[in-house]
Amino acid sequence: MSSVIKKIMPDTSTSSPLALGIDFGGTSVKLGLVRDGQLVTRGTPIPTSGHTQADDLFADILHGIATLRANAAPVAIGVGLPGPVDHEAGIVHELSNVPGWANVPLRDQLRRETGLPTCIDNDAKAMTYAEWKFGAGRGGRNVICVTLGTGVGGGLILEGKLFRGSRNGAGEIGNVSIDYRGVPGNYGNFGAVEKYVGNREIAARAVELYARAGGRARSLDECTPLALEDAARAGDAIAQGLWRETGEMLGACLADVVWLLNPDSIVLGGGVAKAGDLIFTPLRETIAARTSRVFSERLQIVPAQLGSDAGLIGAAALGVDQAAAAA
Repeated sequence: MSSVIKKIMPDTSTSSPLALGIDFGGTSVKLGLVRDGQLVTRGTPIPTSGHTQADDLFADILHGIATLRANAAPVAIGVGLPGPVDHEAGIVHELSNVPGWANVPLRDQLRRETGLPTCIDNDAKAMTYAEWKFGAGRGGRNVICVTLGTGVGGGLILEGKLFRGSRNGAGEIGNVSIDYRGVPGNYGNFGAVEKYVGNREIAARAVELYARAGGRARSLDECTPLALEDAARAGDAIAQGLWRETGEMLGACLADVVWLLNPDSIVLGGGVAKAGDLIFTPLRETIAARTSRVFSERLQIVPAQLGSDAGLIGAAALGVDQAAAAA
């Protein structure tokens, strides 16, 4: 396969190390060179479709790495992946979006093939690390990051450190229940919040509401979060009510998180969060109504700043920091 690299910004700094970040997304694998939270060079994305075996995709990733290293000398590699990852052992148990990945020792494979220190972690944790070090959560001691998209992911910074939990599963906020007799979740967990505020679930609820309350037939494709945002801002009462309900449901979930962890800030990223005040206003109001003022009055609830590159930037930063700690 051919690869093209795109220079994003001049790389004139020599004060901090350059790292290579890799982010496994829903449809492609993104690669880039990162320094101090800035994407310096972007590699060509690698489509995940058509790869049925881990070895096939791994070979394309190695090619992309080699292309980026042709004119640069990164000191470490960091990888963010969707699905269960054993950070300490460096093993990918499975990938949410790519078949054929079962207990793949990705960290050791990359170390062996590239000769560079490598770390792997869950993609939501990589996004969390990026927003804490360089983005909306910068300077916070206890920061909760939530990604709102097809599902709901999350990560925790506690006492100034990325908290992974005993099996690298801490921060899976999408599986927190808001109704113990509600919609079945993926793991037998009734009422899991991502079954109410994910992209597909919001669209399906909108279709139902338009048919029942408005007598209007709408398809799922006509009820994407972006379409519903446009409708709400144009004065559509059904879309406005749906966004308020979504913010309240997410707020009920995060109120529990506030009681449990008492964070300085909550950072929201992902496509659903782009609805802005439509979701942030009811979210803030719900958390304030359901928690002690002592906890909520200084709590910052803010949009993520690093956009779709947060996972790649965070993975690279994790790679650099882990390599430095091991030196």
